[in-house]
Amino acid sequence: MSEFWLFLSNLGDSRWLLPMAMVLLLALPRSESSLRRRWAVAIAVTAGLTVASKLAFMGWGIGIRRLDFTGISGHAAMSSVVYPVALWLTVSTGERRDLRWFAAGSLLAGAIGYSRLPIQAHSTSEVISGLALGLAASCAVLGTSVTPSRPKVRVLLLAGLMGLAVPAIMSDLRTHDIIKDAAKLLSGRSSTHERHDLGN
Repeated sequence: MSEFWLFLSNLGDSRWLLPMAMVLLLALPRSESSLRRRWAVAIAVTAGLTVASKLAFMGWGIGIRRLDFTGISGHAAMSSVVYPVALWLTVSTGERRDLRWFAAGSLLAGAIGYSRLPIQAHSTSEVISGLALGLAASCAVLGTSVTPSRPKVRVLLLAGLMGLAVPAIMSDLRTHDIIKDAAKLLSGRSSTHERHDLGN
């Protein structure tokens, strides 16, 4: 069962999500420039707030002991800002704002967020905050948009290949390690705060 949770958790890896989203963003036609801009901003804001919350704890110990909160779950946040919009964008037909696929993407993101609990990567508050942030950003992306033209098959294949290639090529790259190094650099500490430091 643990292998299943690990597999599900890996679907929320930013090394897979960001390249896939980038291809879809670039493939949107000029007529969808407003949608492209909203989604790009939503992804950037979600990633920025997530990283900021992690830096705050790792570098300066800013967390919430009562909630066992040490920073927003990146897997939950990024999954919920990418998958709902990506499925809505690639699978919806000509119907205006077909929310069935948005809901499907949200459920997938929720499952990915939940998977972080049994593998003990995050607390409940960290997962919930990540899902809330990402889903709020996804809702802002859709706004009053009509369903755009579905991307061509070759675009979908390229998005999938990019998403698979980056983790394979950069297998040693861990965003968590990068954030830890940044926290030490910015705070001037030789080591980062850990969960057991909450409230100390």
